[in-house]
Amino acid sequence: MKKVVGVLAIQGDYQAHAAVLEKLKIECREVRNSNDLNIISHLIVPGGETTTIRQVTQHDGLWEKLSTFPRPVMGTCMGCILMADIVQDPDSRGWGMLDITIRRNAYGRQINSFTSDGKVEFIDEPFNMVFIRAPRIIRYTNSVKPIAWLDDEVTGVIAGNKMALTFHPELSRSTKLHEYFLEL
Repeated sequence: MKKVVGVLAIQGDYQAHAAVLEKLKIECREVRNSNDLNIISHLIVPGGETTTIRQVTQHDGLWEKLSTFPRPVMGTCMGCILMADIVQDPDSRGWGMLDITIRRNAYGRQINSFTSDGKVEFIDEPFNMVFIRAPRIIRYTNSVKPIAWLDDEVTGVIAGNKMALTFHPELSRSTKLHEYFLEL
């Protein structure tokens, strides 16, 4: 299958991901309904508001199809929350793509957003991580491998072809995390 990356485009930070894919010369499609999933090889679930995404995607069956999407998925911030098995604050269930527990808005409100250099396993230099009302991974099992850290805190994980990041790599100057995802 030819690489065609879908970016969930209901609400949130989808345009920044599309800009990174354009820079990499990768075909990108906006995903707005369940039929859009049929033509993509990879899916990016961007940052945004989980409650809004849940409400909008449940109307045409998109929520269920997203939760069982078999091909590579990268979730950033809100996407990471949705990919989790257990979500806290408020307590709910995610799609269960990754056996992790995640706490929403763990660093505080919008005013507490920040950037900091962290470490990504396969990138030699520090990676500028952008945290906007970011979640925190508070539990992960042996089926999930940490791939990114801010100091000692895990900020990115992978299991099979599913990758989740608590930060916004699309807002950094680097395309390396997107490039890695495209190889899954």
